[in-house]
Order: sequence, then structure tokens, then C-alpha cells
Amino acid sequence: MKKITALLSFVIFCLLLTNLAHAQQVPDPIINSQNITIARDHYGVPHIFAPTDPEVAYGLAWAHSEDDFTTIQTLLLTGKGKISTYLGKKGAPIDFVVGLLNTRAIVDAQIASLDPKFLQLVKGYLMGLEAYGKAHPSEVLNKNVFPISVEEYLSSTVFSVAVFCGVDKTLPKILNGSIAHLTGFTGEGSNAFAIHSSKSATGENMLVINAHQPIEGATAFYEAHLQSEQGWNILGGLFPGAPLIFHGVTPTLAWAHTVNFQDKIDVYQLQTSKAHPNEYMVDGKWLPLEKRKIKLNIKGIPFPIYKTVYTSIYGPTVATPQGNYFSMRLPSLMDAGALQQWYAMNKSKNFTDFKQALTQNHLAMFNIMYADNKDTIFYISNGKMPYRNPDTAYHWSSTLPGNTMATLWTKFKPLSELPQLLNPASGYLFNTNHSPFLASDVKDNLDPSKYDPNDGYELYHNNRSRRAKDLIDPLNKISYDDLKKIKFDRSLPSQILYPYGFNADSLFLVNEKDYPQLATIITSLKNWDHAAVANSNGAALYNLAYYMVPKIMKSGSNDKLARKVDKLTLNEAVIVYEKIYEYLIKNFGRTDIVLGDLQKLVRGDESWPQGGMPDVLAAVMSEPYINGTRKMNSGDAYINIVKFPKDGSLPHIETVNTFGASMHEESPHFADQRALYQAQTLKPMTLDKNEVLKNAEKIYHPF
Repeated sequence: MKKITALLSFVIFCLLLTNLAHAQQVPDPIINSQNITIARDHYGVPHIFAPTDPEVAYGLAWAHSEDDFTTIQTLLLTGKGKISTYLGKKGAPIDFVVGLLNTRAIVDAQIASLDPKFLQLVKGYLMGLEAYGKAHPSEVLNKNVFPISVEEYLSSTVFSVAVFCGVDKTLPKILNGSIAHLTGFTGEGSNAFAIHSSKSATGENMLVINAHQPIEGATAFYEAHLQSEQGWNILGGLFPGAPLIFHGVTPTLAWAHTVNFQDKIDVYQLQTSKAHPNEYMVDGKWLPLEKRKIKLNIKGIPFPIYKTVYTSIYGPTVATPQGNYFSMRLPSLMDAGALQQWYAMNKSKNFTDFKQALTQNHLAMFNIMYADNKDTIFYISNGKMPYRNPDTAYHWSSTLPGNTMATLWTKFKPLSELPQLLNPASGYLFNTNHSPFLASDVKDNLDPSKYDPNDGYELYHNNRSRRAKDLIDPLNKISYDDLKKIKFDRSLPSQILYPYGFNADSLFLVNEKDYPQLATIITSLKNWDHAAVANSNGAALYNLAYYMVPKIMKSGSNDKLARKVDKLTLNEAVIVYEKIYEYLIKNFGRTDIVLGDLQKLVRGDESWPQGGMPDVLAAVMSEPYINGTRKMNSGDAYINIVKFPKDGSLPHIETVNTFGASMHEESPHFADQRALYQAQTLKPMTLDKNEVLKNAEKIYHPF
């Protein structure tokens, strides 16, 4: 009997080894670069054509590297935990967090279960990056970039999704002792609208894909068209380092993502004792706190730096300077298959395929707005949501007790339990990062009481959703031009909605007669029509107030009082006006400047007046620039509007990106879409290979 048991153990051990080696057993795809065609259109957007999906991914890697190789390499270095070998001390915190989250461990544990076709796609992409690096060695950042394994690459994607799920905001709050945080809307976000043929003026389904993202850097959208002879044909947006489209349009369907705000991360305080070093108590038992050393190789420091990180049963764990231990638990750190699910979405031919792709449940976040050529529109507040203990003693939106198994969740809800709407009677669906229970007409909206309150879904409108409703509701039918006007709208609603530090109604209650020096700006702001257009003085004043109010509300008059309220007092409103007046006189010498004088769109050495502001539909976030001006750094970015003809022909597609396809200043495509973007005008695009090749400005093969 002992021999049989030993034999079984040996067989199981061998099977485990086989699974662990699965990724290595997936053969490298056969790549013939001469079979890969890159066609650059008039705006430099790459259209990639090849026989196989991996060859298309290879071509995408090559084309995107031509346009932004540096940013792609920073992603690769991040996945290896070696970004500080390039960025120096500035990159060390990122490498520390990568080591803390230990994303490589989840990839190693799950890679055997991933689809071999997907892994071949990733391999094709990585082969394209390495080939470009070998052909252009002077552009390679350092020796740590290549080679890169599939495991290292997927580790970087797990890390990226975890950051989107809130690690970057939660971890600093743990370390500085302010871990309780509010989830709600900010001035950033994205928009998505799906119009059913019954609501469309032309009887055609329509979709707006509108990401609000940083306009440059690692999460700025890049546009591409990918087409293989294996059924892949899609045009849309992706981030640097991605081998596929994140949201876009195929010949038969399209979808858009917006960020949603379910509770995607839980924080636990461990019960520790000096009498039990390196242990924590759970249900009366002391458990060992797993310790690991991570090695940081920091550019400019001639020796490695070692940091200790911890792991509890709840997840990655850090110690505060006060000696308390906190763990983070994220569904996104338990799943390495997000890109695989996006790949299945890319390859979907109809709603059945698309819904089946969503049931993989690998994607830990993002609303999904869908439309197709078969009179289907669909919305889901997607996420990898755990079954949390319903006991009201546990406050899932705050810090949880890390001394009981009662707070340790291990299972996830199926797709059917997430808020979703299919073909509502109203004929429209939309999301602007607001509540999934306010996604359509009031008669069609979902009842929030039927969903788990511990999931933390939003329950409110924001400025963009309120304004969108005001524009949609009066329309019996929505034309394509109506849809564009709604998407490009730059007005705040009549009742401005800014909770959590910027409910600035008091600004409009100050009596200008009591403050002669401030009377002109007070009157101008009170008379403002809520339109964030470039030639508006009121918009300039309100934009300045937007960035000043939270600081004044937090600091009080002595700049030391840290308080959290959602109402600006009348005295504070006067302080805001005084600060605005001082700012304008100091930087501009006058108070009658317009928004375009204050806010600029900047590319390279050039700048232009820019309309928009936080939380209008055509949103603009900005940061201090030069001489008192502000520079747009995120907001209304990649835009793709789709209309599906009734005759079943290829969809009508119009798009625009903020600047252009290339990050190289010498390129003609460095800012050639800028004028379109600022004029709120779109360029026509197509999925038709013959049309692309006929009109292409440049056609070539990668090496």
C-alpha cells in the first residue's frame, strides 16, 4: 500500500511539474515578417494585416514601437520590478510595490490554465518588441529590458489592473495613517453611450466610445486597426504595451469601457503583539507572517537595496511607522487572465460570443457599454466581485478586522449577479462613471436594493450624467449629429454636483456689494452660464475655483486645520474670491481673462487655448504650467463614434485622438490630430482592408 501511495504521489508531482511548465511548452508562433503589412493612413494610424493573430500582434508591437518605444519599455521594466534601473530613485517605489504585490506568483500559478492561442498571441507581440529592439539598439533603454518572458509580461498587466483598482491610492493612505477613504466621482472619468435602433433617428444602432485618460504617458490611448485571416478585425484604443484593443469596433459589434467604482479593494488591520514577533492572530490562533526580501537595483546607487515585504492570509501586507500591520485584498491580484478576456472580446462575432467572453470573469473592473449590428445594446457594471460576509458588523468600505476568517472572502459572483441592462424600452444606455442604477430612463433603471450593498456601487448622478440626461430626455429620437453634440458638450448642469470637497454653492451667494474690490469677478461668476468654453471669463474663474476650493476647505484660515466637509462656508467663499483675484493680478495683471487665456493644450513647444473643465462631458483636467497658466494633462481623450448601417455593411466609424499617432516631435503625426480635437471634429476610419491599402500613405513590412 505504501508503494502505491508513493507512486501516486510521484505521478501527481510530475503532473504538477507538467502544468508549471505549460507556458514554456506552448510553442513560439511562426512569424514571417514579410507576411505582415503595416499600412499607415493619412494620420499615421497603423493598420496591421497578417495571416495569423500572433503575426498581427508582432506587427502591432513593431508599429507602436516606432511611435512610442520608450513608454512601452517602461511597462516591460515595471513587470520585471526593474523600472528604477531606468528612472532611478523615482522608480524605486514602483519596484517596491511590484515586489509587495508579488504579481509574478499569480501568473506562475495560473499560466497553465490560460488559452494556448492567447499565449501565442502574447509571444508574437513580445517577439515583435524584441525584434524592434534588436533593429534599433540605440533606442533600448538599458540591458534589463530584454529578453522578456511571457510570465514577466503578464505580471506587468496584473500590476496595471491592480493600480486601476486602487492600489496606488490605498497603499499611501495605509502608510501615512489615513486609510479610510471615500469612493466617488472626481472630475476625471469616461463617457459611453449606446443608442438602440428604436431610439435612433435613422434606425441604426450607435455607440460612443470616449475615454477620459491622461493625454500622454503609459495610460494614454493609442489607436490601431488589427486584422488577421483568423477572424480578427478591430479598430480602437489600447495602452502602450498592449497586444490587442481594449475598446473599439469590429465589423459586427463595438464596446466602450468606463471606470466604475465598486469596492475593488479591502484593507485589513492585523492583530499583532510584541510578544509574538512576525505573527498575527486569527480566531485565537497565532499565524506566521510571511516575510520576503525584495531587491531594488536603483540607477545611480552602486549597490542593491533590500526591502522586507509581508504577506498574510488576507494578502500583501505592510507595516506602518507606528508598527501596525495592514493587508490589502484585491480580486485583481488573484487573476492573471484579464488580457485573455479582452482577446476573446476582440474576436467576438455577435452578442452571444461577447457575453460568453464576459463570463470568463477575468476582468476585475470597468463598465462595459455594447452595441452591434443586430439591434442589441447592453450595459454591465463589470467586475470581479467577491461574496463578502453580509454581517453588518463589518464595514467593507472602511478598515476591516484582520483577526477573523469571517472577513476573508474566497469566492466570486458570476456575471449574472452584476448590474446589467439589455435593450431597455427607452432605447438608450449611458455611463459617465456614475451609478449603474441610473443608466437609462427611470422606468428602465435597475433597483439597487436587489444588489449586494457590500459591493459598494455608486448611487448618484455626477455632473456629466446629469447633463447627459438633460440633453437626452427632450429628444424623441436621437440623430448621429445629436449624439455628437451630446458627447462634445462642455456645460455643467444647472445644478452643479461636486461632493467630497467641492460643493461650492456658497460661491454664488456672496454679495458683491460687500466686497468692492472683488465685485467684478463675483458678478462675472454669478452670471456665468455654466459653459466651459474657451472665450468665457466665468469659466476661467470657476476653473480656478475648482482647484482652490478643496485646499481652502481642508486647511481653513490658518492652513493647518484638516477638516472634511462637503460645504464651502460663506467666509471661505470670500477667501476663494480673494485668492482668485490675487492670482489673476499677479499672473495676468487683470481679472477679465477668459478660459483659453488660463488653460492650454500643450504639445512639445507649442500651446493653444483649451476649453473644457473637470466633469463636463468633454472633460479637461489640468495642472500648473507657466506664467500662471494651466496645462491640460488628462480628460477627453480618445473618441470613437460608431453607427451600424441597417443593410449590414461595415460600420460607419469616426474617431479622433488628442494629438497624433507618434510621440516623436519630428514626426508629422506628432500633433496632426490636434486641430481636429480642439475643433471637436472627427476623422473617418474604416475596417475595409482594400480601402485602407488604396488610400494608405505608407505601406511596409517590419523586419
